[in-house]
Amino acid sequence: MTKNLLIFDVWAPFGFFRRGETTTTSVTYSLMPRSAAEGLVGAILGFEFENSPTKLAAARIAIGIQRPVSKIPFSATYTDTKEIWPRLRAFVEPRKAIPKSRRKVGFRTRVKMEILREPHYRIYFDHPSQEIKDELEDKLAHHKTTFTPYLGSSSMIANFRYIGRPTYETAETSGPIAVSSIVPFFTMMPRIHLRKNVTFAVEENLPIHLTSERALRGTYNAVYSPTGAELEVLDIEAQRVSTQEKEFHVVFVPTESAPE
Repeated sequence: MTKNLLIFDVWAPFGFFRRGETTTTSVTYSLMPRSAAEGLVGAILGFEFENSPTKLAAARIAIGIQRPVSKIPFSATYTDTKEIWPRLRAFVEPRKAIPKSRRKVGFRTRVKMEILREPHYRIYFDHPSQEIKDELEDKLAHHKTTFTPYLGSSSMIANFRYIGRPTYETAETSGPIAVSSIVPFFTMMPRIHLRKNVTFAVEENLPIHLTSERALRGTYNAVYSPTGAELEVLDIEAQRVSTQEKEFHVVFVPTESAPE
């Protein structure tokens, strides 16, 4: 059965998709997770955060890397506001006794961080609701958005561009398939047909969804090319996308965790 999907690009000077397991350091994923793509689409459509995970849980999403992955490591200094305001009040109200804190920390904490430099992604989006697809296409085509789109952090405001609405269908082939998106998997990594000057990497524990309480619901792994090149992959279920100019393949990110 032939279907159609929306394609659009999104990019920003910086991006930050924080790994949830990091504590004393703030480390970013190397690529946009599905949960961030859902949040981006929800921001464009105007979905409140508590409603977005439910409305977009069934969406079929593939993510392509349009610019080589580049990270910038640096350090940031955080001010401990729970400690500094009571002490500043002592200067404003010198006669008022300030309770002694039991916390043995200073005013400032130095944290190591990393952010993505000039991330650029291509999003492939399909949804069972025709109304949602039509509304998203209208906003993308007219470059309109309800809430400000960003890549992982509200300070990293993103821009976007509508590409088109081509048809697609499940590809049927026994040989290697050149895939233009990241290739998600759960346990066994897909077999990669190696090519000269084409490298690949693996990113683990990417979030599938974030609930309305910002709790993680499901993870997946992904193999991708850090340069954005196509990977030739064997034994996968890919979607053949047909445009007027060419045909290419993408793989949708899972909508739920693998069964135990």
